[in-house]
Amino acid sequence: MGVNVPTTGPVLYAEDDDNDVFLLQRAFQKANLAGLKVVHDGQQAMDYLSACGRDPVKCSVPSLVLLDINMPFLSGLEVLAWMRKQPAVTDLPVVVFTSSSQEKDIELAYRLNVTAYVTKPSAANKLVEFARALRAFQESKAGVAFNFSGVSGYRPPPLCAR
Repeated sequence: MGVNVPTTGPVLYAEDDDNDVFLLQRAFQKANLAGLKVVHDGQQAMDYLSACGRDPVKCSVPSLVLLDINMPFLSGLEVLAWMRKQPAVTDLPVVVFTSSSQEKDIELAYRLNVTAYVTKPSAANKLVEFARALRAFQESKAGVAFNFSGVSGYRPPPLCAR
């Protein structure tokens, strides 16, 4: 039995690049989006989510997980595959937020039931737009019928991943 997906929990951001973390934190501030919980590698993401599964009262269960693909110890795709096998966190929405635009990564992410795949924008204003889209996603009753297609960098599922 999975946890109820909270609509008010933090956004868990698994990212090993401190510059990317800083830029997203600023974008969150400008978009009036609070609650960014940062972990710096895939293992830390799994440890945090495992703790939420064991004790959701003590741990702030995230309302959304952002995963970079290229991280130390475990990749974002490995974390995503693990999450989809864990009853306590299997239903959490996940956005792969990465610099990788390789088709094999996009295809695998969608095969693993990622909510959306977004390549990181290089312009600060696009990053703020992304943060605003995440806020809208959270406000849309846990992403029901939310459409990421208007988000800069959004990569739709390839035909073979559907």
